[in-house]
Amino acid sequence: MKQSGRIQTAIELLDEIFAFRQPADNTVNVYFRTHRYIGGGDRREISALVWYVLRRYGRLRSVLGKIPTGREAVAAALHYQGAAVETLFDGERYSPAPLTAAEREMLEKLPADLPDAGAECPDWLRGRIDDADIRAMVDEAPLDLRVNTLKTTREEVLKQLAQAGIEAEKTPYSPVGVRVNGRVNVTALPVYTDGMVEIQDEGSQIVSLLTQAAAGQVVIDWCAGGGGKTLALSAMMDAKGTLYAADANVKRLRDLPERAGRAGANNVILLNDYNNLKMYDLVLIDAPCTGTGTWRRSADARWRMSPEQSAQIIKTQREILDKACSRVKKGGRLFYITCSLDRAENEDQTADFLKRHPDFSVENLSPVLERLTGRRSPDATVRLSPAVFGTDGFFAASFIRK
Repeated sequence: MKQSGRIQTAIELLDEIFAFRQPADNTVNVYFRTHRYIGGGDRREISALVWYVLRRYGRLRSVLGKIPTGREAVAAALHYQGAAVETLFDGERYSPAPLTAAEREMLEKLPADLPDAGAECPDWLRGRIDDADIRAMVDEAPLDLRVNTLKTTREEVLKQLAQAGIEAEKTPYSPVGVRVNGRVNVTALPVYTDGMVEIQDEGSQIVSLLTQAAAGQVVIDWCAGGGGKTLALSAMMDAKGTLYAADANVKRLRDLPERAGRAGANNVILLNDYNNLKMYDLVLIDAPCTGTGTWRRSADARWRMSPEQSAQIIKTQREILDKACSRVKKGGRLFYITCSLDRAENEDQTADFLKRHPDFSVENLSPVLERLTGRRSPDATVRLSPAVFGTDGFFAASFIRK
């Protein structure tokens, strides 16, 4: 496929993605499944251009002064890359149509440089997320692995990766993290298939470790989803004690039995509903949230969320907290996590919970964070800032039942 053909394909994809009705990954995957004649190399180049544009959507929209079409965004992006846009928009078969006079004028009027990356945030969220964190989430996230201490050590994983010719290093903060350099299909490696590692961002590893789950406890992961934190907790518990996994959408748990078996997480029990619950030493709520801390991985997610959806999510978080807290033993802990950087979902939600439930007090997590990472938190709660930690953005609060 000619370069101009790849550009036209990217334009078509971006026109669909810019509706922001579904994740961009879904749109791209469906397109390639229905266009199987596009080769692997072409797919990589098309995807690279699509994600290059998406990671600059806010800045491109700013310099263009409008919500751009796929064609306008690609033309402007190529312009900033120093490409000969008029040559690439040549009107040949499968290529973009020639630039119109208005489009040539549009490119000529573009400022010399794109604006600051702080523009990569919808207006309704501006001021609710630190500009430094917005900038830190523009670039692609690294590939982090959590070492499964039920089966191996970090040193052994690094050794096996090196023997396979894969560059990797210890993560800066998580004591069980490994960062892989470059693009690697980890799921095809023995360290993965043998259950020695799981793919998990370092930030997610840190907040899992902050729960202080311990062997012999009775624990429930209330919103377990795919089970990434469930498996992290099982390793912390040395697979001793009982760890229940539940989710409002039971389908999300469908892969967890296989993952737990591979990991040797033999203390994990799946629940089909929230009936007949016990009292627990630790109730983990990895709450549904706006996901503003994961924008490195989902560049389009920031543009798909609306104020109305955000308000509904905050209401759902409150309802989950109110229900789950009743299952905490006296002296036990309710541990609340979001992958959001919005205070309304984090610090405000924490303060409101304590007002509604005076039988709980907030645990100071700063000493726990310092033991893990060498960094202290200015508050009793923990906020993992992408700008500071280089991780996805997370928030964690621990409540102790009096």
